[in-house]
Parts: sequence; structure tokens; C-alpha cells
Amino acid sequence: MNTKGALPLTKKRVVLVRSNLVAQDPRLSKEIDALQRAGYFVSLVCWDRDRRTSATPPRQAGDGLNEITLRYRAPWGVKVLLFLPVWWGFVFFQLIKTPWDIAHAINFDSVIPAVIAAGIKWKPLIYEIYDTYEDLVVLPRVLRNCLVSVDKIFLRLARAVIVVDESRIKELDGIPNKNTVVIYNSPPDVLPDLPVPDIKSTGVFEVFYAGTLNRYRLIDKVIGAVAAIDGIRLTVAGDGEVVADVKKWAVEMPEKLRFIGRIPYAEVLHRSVMADLLFSFYDPGVPLVKYASSNKLFEAMMCRKPILVGDSTSMADIAARENCGLAVDCRSIPKIKDALLTLKGDPGLCRRLGANGRAAYEQRYSWEIMERRLLDIYDSLAGKPVLSPPD
Repeated sequence: MNTKGALPLTKKRVVLVRSNLVAQDPRLSKEIDALQRAGYFVSLVCWDRDRRTSATPPRQAGDGLNEITLRYRAPWGVKVLLFLPVWWGFVFFQLIKTPWDIAHAINFDSVIPAVIAAGIKWKPLIYEIYDTYEDLVVLPRVLRNCLVSVDKIFLRLARAVIVVDESRIKELDGIPNKNTVVIYNSPPDVLPDLPVPDIKSTGVFEVFYAGTLNRYRLIDKVIGAVAAIDGIRLTVAGDGEVVADVKKWAVEMPEKLRFIGRIPYAEVLHRSVMADLLFSFYDPGVPLVKYASSNKLFEAMMCRKPILVGDSTSMADIAARENCGLAVDCRSIPKIKDALLTLKGDPGLCRRLGANGRAAYEQRYSWEIMERRLLDIYDSLAGKPVLSPPD
């Protein structure tokens, strides 16, 4: 292996590849921060599909992150498939040009050029799966199985695989890589730094949601349930395809719904702590939903808050196992209304669910635990000793 110009062992060069911006991805930001604190020099190859940073020069090494951005407008969702060859070409060129010791590709839309570049450079590659692209839409079974088979080729070629939930392993009918690690999308622990109000201290039961405002998140169902209950209010933060509808509803019923737009992640956690209840719903008509592992579940755990999740999902399995929330049919406004009434009318239940979630967070799901798993993977590939005991 060519070591000319290599950095010291404690300053290995890492390049992450992600098809959106770090500002749009709290998990990616946490991973970058963890690697930098551990002494790795981090570069990021990313895609600004909305050209939000077109007037901003890329951040350089002196800023702590060498950010290499493709500023090429492209749609979100399935339509982006037509634009992937442009992204792949950009990624491959940058990975060949940029010096690095370990590459880390996130999702199937980034792994193909990364695998090729890693093979040419004879360097290790980490393949991380946030979402399984084969289940983003309903496909004929034969086509889906073919795509899964292709995906497994890249899973075999990676030196390590990271999944956000055990359900991803089941979704792919097993992952053909012995070095597969689950790293949940948990938030950092900010609870000790924030005041936690007693649920009885306010006359209004506060429900909070921050995140993407897409139709498959079923925000309209929650708003419909909240509108039918006295003494309850929903605050919504975020952006997306239904933001115009949410704004309109907030104007029509200001006493029931507040819309506050996009807010920083630190404020998301602060408002989560101050709320009485969080929720995370996905339309079960989307195949991926069954295996969705929302960061909202782990945010609720950290914040010691109960959460509502959709039934028949991996989130429902975790919520039931840890007894930290309720699973409901999120397509049904009456079912959501019943769950809201149950929690609003039983502060003791809310406290018990929140306490159970917090205990589970501290023992099994904290970002401190997840960060150590991440660094163990990197340290093993970088030739450093792995200090953490096995799970």
C-alpha cells in the first residue's frame, strides 16, 4: 500500500459521501463531529440539489470540514433517479482526486461510485444504510428482488456496514457482511441542560412535531384529531411539500395549531423537552415505512417524553419493548384522537412512558453509545486498538 504523504495514525483522512447537505442531516453532522473529535480529518462530498449554497464557497480544512459540493439542481423523491449519473460522475471524480484513507458512503444512491473508487485505490469502504431504496416505492417483486441482489453485491464489497435499525437486516433478508453494526439515530443528551416542566403545570396539552412535512408523514391526520379535542395544541416545525397547507390550517385555527417553520436542531430538542407529547407517523402504503426508524422516537426517549408511533412498524416494536409510547393506526383520525385523549387524561401514564424511554436511552440507545460504535469501526479500519467491549 502506498503510504507516501500519509498523515499520522491519529490523523487519518476520512471522506463521507451523502446526496444532500450536512445542514439537512443531523445524523451526518453528529457523525462528522464524532470523527473530528476523535482526531480524524474529515472531507464531505455532498449534493446541493436545491442550490441553497450557490453563493457560499465550500468550507475548507481550516474550518474543520473540507466540504466538496455538487451544486446541481435536481428533484427529490423517485424523480431524482434520472439525475443520479451526474451525481455518480461527480462522486467518482472527487474520490479519485481527493486523498483519503477511509471512505464512507451513505445509502445506495452514493455507494456505486464509492465502491469503484475504493477498489481502484485499494482503500476500505464503509457502507451505511439510512433508507433501503428498493422499498421507497411499490415495485414488482421480481424487480425489487433484483435490486436487492445488486445492493448485496455492494454490501459484500464494503469492509463494514452500518444500519440504523435491526429491521434493515430483516428488510434485506440478511446482510452478507459479518462486520455489520447497528447505530441508532439517537440525539445527543441535552436533557441535563434544559428545564423539564411538569405535565400538570400547563392548562394546554402541548404536542410537538419537527421534521419533513411530506404527505406520507400524515400531519393532516394529527391536525384533524387535535382540532376535535379541547385543551390541546399542536406546534409544527419544518419544511416540505405540504407546508402551504399547514400554514393555511394554522391561520384558520390559531388556538389549535402553530407553525414555526424551519428551526435549528438545538431548538428542536429544546421544544421537545418543553412539550407533553411527540409523534412520528408514516403512511403505511409506502413499503419503506414498515422498517422506518425515526429519530423522533429516540429524541422522545432522551427528552423523557411519551411518543405516538404508527402500528406495524419497527418503531412500534421498540416503543412496545421499552414501554415508552403508544402505537396507533395513524391513518385513522378517530384512533389518533383516542390515543391523544388517553395521554391527555392520564399525566401519570405520560410520566411512566417518558421515564421508561429515558431509562432505555441511557442504557441502550444514547448517542454516547452509538458514537463509540462508530469510532470502533473507524479505529479498526485505521489500525487503532478498539477499546469498547463487545455488545
